[in-house]
Amino acid sequence: MGCGAKARLPFYLAPNSRPAKTKCNPHPNPLSLFSGRGARSETMSSFSKPISFRWLIVCLGLACLSFTAHAHPPKESETEITYNERTGLVEIVRRYRVYDSEEVIQRLFDPNLSIREDSEAQSLFGEYVESRFSLSWNGAPVELEFIGGEIDDGYIWIYQTTGPLSEDGLYVMRDSSLMDVHSDQTNIVNVRLYDQVQTFIFNRSAPFVTFRLDGEDVY
Repeated sequence: MGCGAKARLPFYLAPNSRPAKTKCNPHPNPLSLFSGRGARSETMSSFSKPISFRWLIVCLGLACLSFTAHAHPPKESETEITYNERTGLVEIVRRYRVYDSEEVIQRLFDPNLSIREDSEAQSLFGEYVESRFSLSWNGAPVELEFIGGEIDDGYIWIYQTTGPLSEDGLYVMRDSSLMDVHSDQTNIVNVRLYDQVQTFIFNRSAPFVTFRLDGEDVY
């Protein structure tokens, strides 16, 4: 695997099971996550102001936008559901901000917990998000296997797998992760199966979604 690829490393392991140092990962951490989103581009109208003054306004505007985005990032999680042809499994990869996640387990379990440093906190968070995400097919629960997680650059990745999902039938998905504490939490799930992409957005008022994979109408 090249250095540009992200290795999926188990995240709640005994110390002697943690990944060895590599060129890609000289300081292995039991936890690691996606790269940040691309920066937003902003355009400004060019009135009759001097160029230098316009550039000053542009620079100040971008600085304010950057500060605002950093100080008040939206409370969002992102999930990708894809089929791995090599393993024959459906993979569920979920990303959460460490800050938001830590706030949840501190409120629900212990205010002194630290996800970055405490294995108990990591285990609690893994169990917590497992309990807040579910999938059913034609009314029957789909069994999801917890693989592990990683931390990197302020994010937590959680990995789960399940067997191949049938193309026909009716699915119901629930994703209420972090909504216990954050009333404005939004969870975005992209389902990339059977040559189609379906994006679902979950929030506290709509934690469930019903969908199909065969292109037919739900109702």
